[in-house]
Amino acid sequence: MIVRWQLATIMACAGLLAAGSAAAQQAGTNSAVPPEIPVSAFADYSQLSSAQLSPDGSQFGISLYRDDSTYIAIIDSETREMVTGMNLGDALDLNWFRWVGNDRVLLSMRGVTTREEYPFSRLYLYDLDTQQKHPLETRRMELDGDDVVHIDPEGRYVLTSWAESIRETPAVYRFDLTGDEVPRGVEVQPAHPTIHEYVADNEGAIRIALGASWSGSARLRYRSSGDGDWTTVARSRIDNPETMELWDFMGVRAGSDMGYTIGLPEGGDRRALMEFNFATGEPGRIVFSSPDEDVASVRFDEDNKPISVGYSGDVFRREWLDPQIAEWDRQLELALPDSWVSIQDITPDRSRMLVRQSGPADPGALYVFTPGTNKLDLFAEYRPDIPTTYLSEPQSLRYDARDGTSIQAFLTLPKGREAEGLPLIVYPHGGPYGVRDGNTYEDMVQLLANRGYAVIQPNFRGSGGYGEAFELLGNGEIGRAMQDDLDDAVAHLVAEGTVDPERVCILGASYGGFAAVWGVIRNPEIYRCAASFAGVMHFERQLTYDKDYLFGRNRSRWWEKVDGDQTNFDLDDVSPAVQVARLTRPVLLVHGEEDNVVPFDQYELMVSRAEGAGIELETLTFEEAGHGFSNAQDEEAYFQAVVDFLARHNPAD
Repeated sequence: MIVRWQLATIMACAGLLAAGSAAAQQAGTNSAVPPEIPVSAFADYSQLSSAQLSPDGSQFGISLYRDDSTYIAIIDSETREMVTGMNLGDALDLNWFRWVGNDRVLLSMRGVTTREEYPFSRLYLYDLDTQQKHPLETRRMELDGDDVVHIDPEGRYVLTSWAESIRETPAVYRFDLTGDEVPRGVEVQPAHPTIHEYVADNEGAIRIALGASWSGSARLRYRSSGDGDWTTVARSRIDNPETMELWDFMGVRAGSDMGYTIGLPEGGDRRALMEFNFATGEPGRIVFSSPDEDVASVRFDEDNKPISVGYSGDVFRREWLDPQIAEWDRQLELALPDSWVSIQDITPDRSRMLVRQSGPADPGALYVFTPGTNKLDLFAEYRPDIPTTYLSEPQSLRYDARDGTSIQAFLTLPKGREAEGLPLIVYPHGGPYGVRDGNTYEDMVQLLANRGYAVIQPNFRGSGGYGEAFELLGNGEIGRAMQDDLDDAVAHLVAEGTVDPERVCILGASYGGFAAVWGVIRNPEIYRCAASFAGVMHFERQLTYDKDYLFGRNRSRWWEKVDGDQTNFDLDDVSPAVQVARLTRPVLLVHGEEDNVVPFDQYELMVSRAEGAGIELETLTFEEAGHGFSNAQDEEAYFQAVVDFLARHNPAD
């Protein structure tokens, strides 16, 4: 346990304690071109997005990383002063935290086995009164030990699910928290050889069981009460997207056979929020849909009734289905004009809320809202050292790809400069399928715009949010038509006169990292340089790695999605590690050694193949980073490396 003044000092140094107006709101500029914002300001690793209210709303918790350690701070909602806090150790150790009642916090922590060095996760219960941390564990446990099935609203117990070994299926355990002793798990739902996931209703009764076999068959089992008999109500194959998409179940309620799912209605092209009858295994009425955009998310109240949906088109929007919260949201937008307002958390009795204010060119701030007194209090800003007056707002645009497909993108122009003959950074998103960029604040985009670059983020074919037909256009087009869409964004801006065709580079992470390196190999006449973080460099090896996470025939179906059904196409033809001898442009290759999504050996293979071909790469690795960064120091080093690399090979001035 870290003493209070130490954590308070860390929070103050982190800029998390609101004490008057922050730099971002104080700063202004009369200059046409704003000054350079320090790179460190963009890597101020704020964790306020993890802020959560206690059930009674009297306190909220936040996590933050400082000096290679993770801290949980408990804040008084009324005074916004710290009540207590804890040092959880290494910054890599915390996955997430959740409240259990008003005086305990549930922590998901990760570690690595000593012999084989496999990652594993475990649950711990932290008691705020005794300041003690207790593990929630059983005698034998597999690596994945943080699956929470249900948390009792009163904090009396927790239901968890895990298997005794990686070769077995999970059971459900109950941990009673009403006594003074260290809680011990009691099995309440035995393991079944074909069941891999359990779903509870809002009162904690286990009502849904989902299973799959290695042959690829899937089964939905259901019961109307927590002690009833299981009935198989639906069967499918995991590689049947039309059925499996509907098996993302949510909101099952006690005393009802109805819940919810997000999927494609029959004959529709846009994902909608629909009722789902678990007794019959069939979808029901549409609760909410948009004619132009996919429903992407849904939020529920304490009774598992939907209160809002999020959906994406050119911009992300949230529609409040609950009229009372919708009115509060309207009032908050009036109180915080010229910004986006997002209600992050609400107490069950709706007496208090955590509210985020932000914008495309505003990293935002966290507020505490008390509806009963109509009181809105600033707690802290997300990037306190970034003057928002120096930032640029992304613009949505559309252009036609070479085959006539309409592509939506976001263009961020450097502030104070004429939109003519600018240096350009093409910044494709990761994924690639079903993922998209939005007009939200992003550190890298704003950093590059502040340094004088125009930045374009194309939502190329295969991206999500534009309907099933658009997403399917990406099948088999990795490195080909999907790459054409990026090149055609450059052609569009060149034709408009916005950018200088001789000053274009490409940058990305994950799939975007692949697209960056492949871009300079395939089209050196378009791109001067490329920078890649955690990029896929050899697709067949990546697919072989991915197959460990896929069932049966779905392995081949996923391969077909990437590879396509063309008999004349080989993934080696678009893999940078295979085609590296063609590279003639500078490349910055960056990777985290702990990456378990795109493994570090993808980086090592690319470096080895480049050396063998006599090609020199600029490289940077991070010992503790995974498929992203867990501390500000590493993120700042990455940002600085990109800025320096671009200054050498594509200077803005």
